Amino acid sequence: MTWSFEVAQSSTGPESDARTADVAVDGGRIVAVDDLHGERGRETIEADGLLVTPGWVDIHTHYDGQVTWDEVLAPSSWHGVTTLVTGNCGVGFAPVRRDKHDWLIGLMEGVEDIPGTALSEGITWSGRSFPEYLDALDRRRWTVDVGTQVAHGAVRAYVMGDRGALNEPATADDIEQMKAIVKAAVSAGALGFSTSRTNRPIWPSTASRSRGRSPPKTSCSASAPPWVSSAPASSSWPRRGWPERTSSVRSKRSTGCAVFRPPSDAR
Repeated sequence: MTWSFEVAQSSTGPESDARTADVAVDGGRIVAVDDLHGERGRETIEADGLLVTPGWVDIHTHYDGQVTWDEVLAPSSWHGVTTLVTGNCGVGFAPVRRDKHDWLIGLMEGVEDIPGTALSEGITWSGRSFPEYLDALDRRRWTVDVGTQVAHGAVRAYVMGDRGALNEPATADDIEQMKAIVKAAVSAGALGFSTSRTNRPIWPSTASRSRGRSPPKTSCSASAPPWVSSAPASSSWPRRGWPERTSSVRSKRSTGCAVFRPPSDAR
């Protein structure tokens, strides 16, 4: 037995009532609750008056930069989160070209209101591709588990440069390049792909030519449904998305790929 928690308020899930019990953990798994038959773990935590609960899985975070420099990942780790997912809302930091570092920081600041100065000083940039980003994260250790998605804004900026930043239409060649990037990212370990349908203008802190414009991922012509819906059709990635407005319906009908909204209690 690795750990034992003595006289703790324990709860096994949302449907269970908290009760006083001893809890034993071995090899990262709960092996006993209540009667430990007199056994004690290699380390015992006196948890009288405290709560022992399952860890929270936070599927919507923006620690994309922080994961490159911070081992604690506060405040999430302070509040029971044991797994978090980054790369949400179509904003992230890979893939990236060297001349787009500041632009992606500005996009994150504009969309999510995360101070660009902190990101500029803290981010450790590792390579250009999304697989290289994952390799860099794999070399780090945190207090929680981390998974990440490949973000539409970063992919579009990587392939289209300023044309993508200004929400200009993607060419057929652009789309093929973006499909290949997403497929490679998912094959390397990305949990999926994220985008956004927000039309809120990005803040003036971003690249000057983009000031007052919508984030570079929110528009698509009716004749060319979002390429992400068809990009992974031949792979086994978890095809999850957030369908909003009619474009997602067109995507589903034209590609045959499943498009899902998370259950309301998962938001």
